Amino acid sequence: MIKHDVGEKFPGMRDHILGEESNMFTNTAGESVEVTIQSTPEETKLLLTKVLDENQEAAALLAEALHATPDTVLDSRLQDLNFDLDMDSIGIWIDPIDSTSEYIKGIEDEEPKSGVYWHGLQCAVILIGAFHRETGSPVLGVVNQPFSKQDPESKSWTGHSFWGVSHGDFHCNSLLSSQGSSTTPISRNGLAFTMSASEEAHTKDAFSSLGRVHFASGAGYKILCVIEGHVDAYILTKGSTFKWDTCGPQAILKSLGGGIVDYQKWKSSSTDAENGNFLASAGLKYDKPDSEEPVSEGQKWSNSGGIIAYIDAEVLKKIHGASQD
Repeated sequence: MIKHDVGEKFPGMRDHILGEESNMFTNTAGESVEVTIQSTPEETKLLLTKVLDENQEAAALLAEALHATPDTVLDSRLQDLNFDLDMDSIGIWIDPIDSTSEYIKGIEDEEPKSGVYWHGLQCAVILIGAFHRETGSPVLGVVNQPFSKQDPESKSWTGHSFWGVSHGDFHCNSLLSSQGSSTTPISRNGLAFTMSASEEAHTKDAFSSLGRVHFASGAGYKILCVIEGHVDAYILTKGSTFKWDTCGPQAILKSLGGGIVDYQKWKSSSTDAENGNFLASAGLKYDKPDSEEPVSEGQKWSNSGGIIAYIDAEVLKKIHGASQD
């Protein structure tokens, strides 16, 4: 849906919209079907029935949703943005649902710890990021959290979208007031991090000695916790995230003065001076794979050196020693 709508508005970008999911499906009869939005709901319904084993009702409901015009309210700050950006030089990475397992489980009653949900629907997010195809640098990012808050009486959910722009000297985002300060500063004692529960024990111990560690679900959500200020950094030592996970969030972090860098490269910068020089020019790139060496298709677009997401570079200096353990 996102690829279709963006491609319609910006035809020059249509072949440069990339992501985790494929629109090729195989039904129970073994027939492969490429799903694309057709000119009319009826045509889209006919295509979807092939995928859904002739389930007319489900196909009709999906087609109706795909062709509906969403009722959206544009952030007023977006209307005031004024900067030059050649849309024909832009590529897009999309993850239509990050933390799929949490979405499938549908856990609604998880309680946060210091603002961080370790599991639950709150961890399921939609990630969209735009990058310069020549430089690979992220410039625009959106993180949509459709299950942000639940009404205790009606049980209905309210979503929350975060966006950021970082293009040259221009920086703007949904988390800053007109005075340029955070609208909801978070007060807490000591450092805090998000990490994956699958990290090695010695890595967990090293960073736990420096502050509180939250083992939350979903890469996108863990970075969102950095964006919102619930934690100081998201640390991942393994290459288990992908370009579609980090492009959008990195653009938002850049607009806040932070970023996302390759963990292994950051770890190898052994002194504060080297670390500072590294951060001044570093950042994940999105125009090509990390390695020119042949890798499996599934790992082609991975952030192979791991990642560390942050807002304040001073925090990285404080924790750099722990990465050497």
